[in-house]
Amino acid sequence: PPHPARTSTPPPPPPSPPRSPSLSHPAHFPGPVPSAPPRPSSDRMIEQFSIFTKGGTVLWSKELEDGLKDFAGINSLVREVFLGERSGETSYQILFDASKYFLKWAFDNELGLIFVAVYPAILNNQSLQLIEHILVAVQKEFTKLWRKKGSALEKARHLAAIDFDKEYERIVSEFEAKSRRPKGRTIRSFKDTVKGKERKKPNEAQQKKEEKKMKKMEEKAKKEKLALDQMNPAERKKYIEEKLRKKKKKSLPKKPAPEKTNGKPGKALRKWGNHITDEEAEALNMGEKKPEGMDASNARVEDFKATYMPNGKIEFDEPDEDEEEDIKEAPKSGIFSFFSSLTGQKPLTEDDLQPVLSKVKSELMGKNVAVDIAENIIESVQTALIGKVVGTFGTVHGTVRDAVSKSLARILTPKRVINILPEIQKAKREGRPYVITFIGVNGVGKSTSLAKVCAYLQSKGLTVSIAACDTFRSGAVEQLKTHTRCLNARLFEKGYNRDAAGVAADAITQAKSLNDDVVLVDTAGRMQDNAPLMRALAKLVAVNRPDLVLFVGEALVGNDAVDQVTRFNQALTEYSTAKNPRLIDGMILTKFDTIDDKVGAAISLTYATGKPIIFVGTGQTYSDLKRMNVKMLIKMLLR
Repeated sequence: PPHPARTSTPPPPPPSPPRSPSLSHPAHFPGPVPSAPPRPSSDRMIEQFSIFTKGGTVLWSKELEDGLKDFAGINSLVREVFLGERSGETSYQILFDASKYFLKWAFDNELGLIFVAVYPAILNNQSLQLIEHILVAVQKEFTKLWRKKGSALEKARHLAAIDFDKEYERIVSEFEAKSRRPKGRTIRSFKDTVKGKERKKPNEAQQKKEEKKMKKMEEKAKKEKLALDQMNPAERKKYIEEKLRKKKKKSLPKKPAPEKTNGKPGKALRKWGNHITDEEAEALNMGEKKPEGMDASNARVEDFKATYMPNGKIEFDEPDEDEEEDIKEAPKSGIFSFFSSLTGQKPLTEDDLQPVLSKVKSELMGKNVAVDIAENIIESVQTALIGKVVGTFGTVHGTVRDAVSKSLARILTPKRVINILPEIQKAKREGRPYVITFIGVNGVGKSTSLAKVCAYLQSKGLTVSIAACDTFRSGAVEQLKTHTRCLNARLFEKGYNRDAAGVAADAITQAKSLNDDVVLVDTAGRMQDNAPLMRALAKLVAVNRPDLVLFVGEALVGNDAVDQVTRFNQALTEYSTAKNPRLIDGMILTKFDTIDDKVGAAISLTYATGKPIIFVGTGQTYSDLKRMNVKMLIKMLLR
């Protein structure tokens, strides 16, 4: 039988913006409903398909009889993605009975409909493309039915009289039939093809050339035989010896070129094999050469101290969270200059604000702010200014600043607020060290950022141990040795070509026995598409279960950092052996002092991932590490 429309008790649906859904509350899905017989197990791709309005009314739902029955995943999607203003994501993951599922969705903003498909996480790329096609086709067919009646009540009655299950099964069957590949033909060898058969045929020109060559050789052999017959035995013997001597001379290697006589040496002979002399070995051995008065390791420590501790000490500037920029004097340039034309004695209208806000949006996007975030900021400023009378430019300045601050505070508020120092004290009371793992791509400054965090924690009176788990990059262990000697920290290392997960586990055990407060785990840099290294990273995180996983990225790469964090999270999910895989908890942005006011990438990173930026690197010394906060971003954005 057709499925009736099921409603929770929602308030009247709010007007929907053109970009993302505006649910007043999560859609309430009741228990399992009657469904058609399931398809064969080979066709099980979409476990669950639901269609509901932005007001929370469930219009139609389909579940496999032996498939997923829990609707908590869709309610979680509505609550965390749609209501959390994170609808820019492409998929959402849930766990049900120790199995991973992904949710994919589509919007019809004109009719206020949301289409959600739930499928297992083990599907291949071909099946994922098929699911996207099915989602688009179902949206198209359902909206046709939805437009046939005018009022919402008539639509509900109309849908109750239509068996959309059959239409859904028809769509799924059609796409599955198209996806089935025909049986492949046997591959022919080249000699069985038309070109191969033509190549078998002898070339007439080549054949004539070979025949002519053979004829000359036969004539030469006949003449040689006649000459030998006319010679006496002594002449015949001498002729044969001369011929053998010429043949042997051709087979001998050429003599090396003699040395030049004009004072320049000739070409040196090549030396084969790996044998080198003692003098050459001494010239290549850089590790044993010691400067006068100190050994090589002490020299490296002094070089590091000159670079990272130029004043011989480490001092961190603690910013005042309540400190606000003095706004008594309005700036003459920047974003606020666009609002200078709005002062007057009449209330502002949307027509007055439209040209100004368009320029402000372009200015924000020029600072690497993503389009979605720029539009959210513009909407907040427009809401704050419409209907107001702004007599002076200072009034406009304060109003715009408050609107932007509220908008960014709402957008950049992460799901989890990380306070490292209280969490370390909590772990200390539990009798264990607090473990922080640093991950990221190659060359972004993970080891240097780890050393800065170590110096920051030591300035708070904490004892820190460092685990050298980058057993892949040559020189990584020596770099950490020098950092720990500068900072008087403890280093745990086992050299290279070792299991990084095992090294981290032994380091945590040693830190616990020595009553260290914090363990900082350094890992090898890896690109997000390197499967073997990503699998090793997922193993390290799954085995040791660190308290905090920090992604280290460059502020210079712009919005590419969003792709890096997304791919790292995806790899940690796919390659993890844990039931609830650990993902990235926060981020550190290096080289933040080089981007001036183009802080849009940092804002986009927090908005897209929902994770906070905990620290930013603002220089090369150990003390060039600052805590990131929303006020700091707003100040740089409005500069």
